[in-house]
Amino acid sequence: MKHHVCIAIGINQYQYLQPLNYAQKDAEAIYEFLVNTAGFPQEKSLLLTEHSPQVLGMSTTPNQENILEWVESLCKEQLSREDVLWFFFSGYGFSQDGKDYLLPIDGNPAQLETTGISVQTLYDYLKAAPTDKILVLLDINRSQGAHAGESVGVQTVELARQLEIPTILSCRREQLSRETSALRQGFFTAALLEGLKAGECSTLDQLIHFLGERLPELTEQHLRPRQKPVFAVYPATKLQQVILPAESRQVASVSLSNAMKEMNMPTVEPYKNGTAPLTEDPLKLSASSYQKMEDSETQTHKSTEKNEPLTEDLSSNFAPSVQQPAPQIPANSTEDTMSDSSFLQRLILWSGATALVLLLGVFLTNKPIFLGEKTAKSSTTNPTVVTKEKPSATSPETGTTTTPKTPATAEELMGQSKVLLKDTSASGFSKAIALAAQIPDGDPQFKQAQANIEQWSQIILDIAEGRAQSQNLQGAVDAVKLIPNANPTIYQQGQEKLKEWEAQLAVVKNNQAIVSEAKALIKPGQASTYSDAIGKVEQIPADQPGYAEAQKLINQWSNEILAIAQSRAQKKQYSIAIEAAQLVPKNSPTHDAAQKAIAEWKTKVQKK
Repeated sequence: MKHHVCIAIGINQYQYLQPLNYAQKDAEAIYEFLVNTAGFPQEKSLLLTEHSPQVLGMSTTPNQENILEWVESLCKEQLSREDVLWFFFSGYGFSQDGKDYLLPIDGNPAQLETTGISVQTLYDYLKAAPTDKILVLLDINRSQGAHAGESVGVQTVELARQLEIPTILSCRREQLSRETSALRQGFFTAALLEGLKAGECSTLDQLIHFLGERLPELTEQHLRPRQKPVFAVYPATKLQQVILPAESRQVASVSLSNAMKEMNMPTVEPYKNGTAPLTEDPLKLSASSYQKMEDSETQTHKSTEKNEPLTEDLSSNFAPSVQQPAPQIPANSTEDTMSDSSFLQRLILWSGATALVLLLGVFLTNKPIFLGEKTAKSSTTNPTVVTKEKPSATSPETGTTTTPKTPATAEELMGQSKVLLKDTSASGFSKAIALAAQIPDGDPQFKQAQANIEQWSQIILDIAEGRAQSQNLQGAVDAVKLIPNANPTIYQQGQEKLKEWEAQLAVVKNNQAIVSEAKALIKPGQASTYSDAIGKVEQIPADQPGYAEAQKLINQWSNEILAIAQSRAQKKQYSIAIEAAQLVPKNSPTHDAAQKAIAEWKTKVQKK
């Protein structure tokens, strides 16, 4: 049986940071709506706050150990293939060395690796769940200046793309996720609940449309800087994912008027018909690159460039997969309907007049042909007016052929190809090559077209090599496949690089799988699991990609093992402290300290 399940985490009273005001209330409000209104089963849903009650005798305090254990347990043991999982977090977020962290209640910004919740670990747990119907909502607060980490969110978006876990961030990189005493909530949660209570967000697509329009508007209404959410949804098909139970959608439609009364009416006014006018597109979805909204920069949507990493500022980029659907038009918008109708009538009249002028030009230019006259000039003079194909009124069965479409001239093809070069991606050059290749041998433009093809092929190869040098092997492979065989030398170079990069990519993917498997073995507080994980990543050879990361993880996990041993020794559990410390590998920087501690603890054991 299909279930909808949620994990809602909200933290106000941090041990090392200034308290937040409404993070706990945000989590409680989301949990209450999903369980009490949307029909999520309470026995399968989880609330983690400072004051949330125990569940099955286990603590729900949102510290590092509890959060990781609850998430891992729920994903591995309590979910089925058809279940839908919501993960909501409201609290502080940080970034260090390009890695994002959520901060638990006991997290220390100065020790993120050991006290924070690694987003990589969190997403690995979520990916290990039997269901792929997952929605992550992160209301990350960055208001602590330099402590907050200006790049927090970049890795999260990339992980969402790689692991195909739909994710919504509460704000963009340069913005703050704000709270307000007027609503007694964070703006993101307020907008989210507004959309859910209105009954218009039963699918991921609808939720994205609503939040993208409503959140900036809501912050402006309360005289705060515009706050725009970030959406990372891969692949495009997941936009149609149903995120609420069917019965909750029926309840929402019946109780819509009651829900409206609970909201700030000036806030809800534009949405009382269930629609939201789209003034700007909050989600330009392209699997090839992260598209700039503010600059409206056109990017290529070539499917061969799906795996390009984040190279732009998250503040002006989205991690998208599909195009935003057009907003619905309110049923009572008579004026808009009439305006559209008038515009359509004018458009038809204008188009008809234009067509008549073009037809008249064709007739005058080709008058001898239409009148059956034969002149010497008629066979040599090119027509001065190019018309689009006009379909014949006679069906194919009669044997009458349709008027063929006039092919583009060499000048037109060259012009179109140069327009495509404004998109400096590999696919842009590939499309330009395809147009230039249509210019036939013997045309005056043929020689220049062939020179352009050679030049653009070399540029594609250069782009591919640049990606490979930046460790974007998948992007390099996708680019080099676009090189045509027009120039044998460049094409052969590309094929040789393709074999080399595909082999390297296979090694990278294998080593990435080893690292992911190792991370999945870890259980916080259990030294043996860290030792097992170390043994796993030690399989990666020194001359292969991923070795540096493996060594860093070995050092990190060795420190964790020693910390666990020291914690046991502080409780005077010297025997098991020694057992843990003996698991520290010899080649780690922590080994000498572990051996020194073991000798000390053995002395204390002997004195007993």
